[in-house]
Amino acid sequence: MDTDLAALRTDITPDPDRARPEMSGTNMSEADTSKQASRAQMPARISLRTAIIGGTLLLVAGGIGLRIMAPEPIPIEVAPDAGIAVNALTLAPTALEHRVRVSGIVQARREVELFAEQMGRIHEVGAEALDSVTTDQLLMRIDPLPGEAEVAQDEAALAQAKSQLDLARSDLARFRELVTSRVSSTSDLDRKHNDERVAVASYRAAEASLRAARDRLSQRILVAPFDGVLRVFDAEVGEYVSPGQPIGELLDISHVRVTVGLRDLDVVAVKPGMHAVVRIDALPGETHAATVMRVARAADATSRKFSVQLELENAQGRLMPGMVAIVDLDLGSRNQALLVPSDAVLDEFGLRFVYVVDAAPGQQPVARTRRVEARSVPFQPGLLEITQGLKTGDRIATTSLRQLHDGSRIEPRSQAISPAVQAPASQAATP
Repeated sequence: MDTDLAALRTDITPDPDRARPEMSGTNMSEADTSKQASRAQMPARISLRTAIIGGTLLLVAGGIGLRIMAPEPIPIEVAPDAGIAVNALTLAPTALEHRVRVSGIVQARREVELFAEQMGRIHEVGAEALDSVTTDQLLMRIDPLPGEAEVAQDEAALAQAKSQLDLARSDLARFRELVTSRVSSTSDLDRKHNDERVAVASYRAAEASLRAARDRLSQRILVAPFDGVLRVFDAEVGEYVSPGQPIGELLDISHVRVTVGLRDLDVVAVKPGMHAVVRIDALPGETHAATVMRVARAADATSRKFSVQLELENAQGRLMPGMVAIVDLDLGSRNQALLVPSDAVLDEFGLRFVYVVDAAPGQQPVARTRRVEARSVPFQPGLLEITQGLKTGDRIATTSLRQLHDGSRIEPRSQAISPAVQAPASQAATP
């Protein structure tokens, strides 16, 4: 029975070769070729995988071998952070010379404009532009004939008024005698008194008219009011001029003046009579003594500066109006000034600050930023005067500033104060 069942299963199980349709000889050959190629590639794949695994094992083994053969590492001792090396300046009060250097323009001591006072034709000219003239020197004469005729008329009118006055006084004296003799009435005497007073008034009017005519005649002559130089003089013989017409400009340069502007902090120390030294750009190497003549008591509304006027002798005439002058004023000395190198003050966004050395006992010194107020020191461009923010005894860093920040550990080294001790302090001003 078992044999029958096995035969039955054999009959039921489908034969693959029978179930598939018959394949042609060509298809059978292609399949066999593909199977053979797959069997040939399998050993190549196995060889590549084996090579990769073997190489990795070799590298691991080599690393382990090197680690075993390497010498033991030697520990290196690292020094503790000593901080950034900086120079530290200790601030101390300094006696400071208070000097001011300002510039101004040389001006004439006196300066007047010359005008024609009468109408007429120029009859004579006694000088030309740029000439030096003396007091009462003839500069211009206008035709005097109209003025002389007017004077002659007024002289005649005065003589007539004088004659009438004499007659009135004679009549008054005579009527006084007649009234005393009771020959004439007092009313007649009163009329004679009135006639005498009228004659006196007429005489005085004639005198005034004559003085005015003579004055107008003198105005036809233009003379120099003082010794000086004619900067401008525009007059020619034959030219017709009118009253008020400008003729020239006369300068007195026997002394010259320089006006400068000072700040309120400086002008309070300036007094009339103080001496100053003036240098002229056009005359290098020369110095001139000057004296303060006037000090303004109110600031200019525009510049907010106080005007100070100085005067210099100019006997040789070398100082000419219009030259640029440099004025040095010694205003005494100030104490308790703190000076620092300008490089020690940093400026960022208009705010100035320094690095102050903060050295607590037993701790590493550190740099701390501190805001300050400072102003320049004329004649010493490398120094600044601290006006607020620091005090005597403070130490500030002067080097390696760009490497520092607030809290940086530093190694300060002391620095001398020699630049600040010898520096004069002053405030430069502009004209």
